[in-house]
Amino acid sequence: EARERARGDREPGLARGQFGRVHRGQSYGLDIDTSDSTPQESAARICTAFGLAMRDETG
Repeated sequence: EARERARGDREPGLARGQFGRVHRGQSYGLDIDTSDSTPQESAARICTAFGLAMRDETG
């Protein structure tokens, strides 16, 4: 909600209210909770799940 508030063009709580409707009945090949990992850790999980190699920061 802080992001919505900072943007100024969204009603705070809008995303939270829509979450259940948007994702209801959907099945995903991979779920990653980004609240408990760094962006690099999340990227590594994605690469591992899909058999991809991680590239370093230089490319």
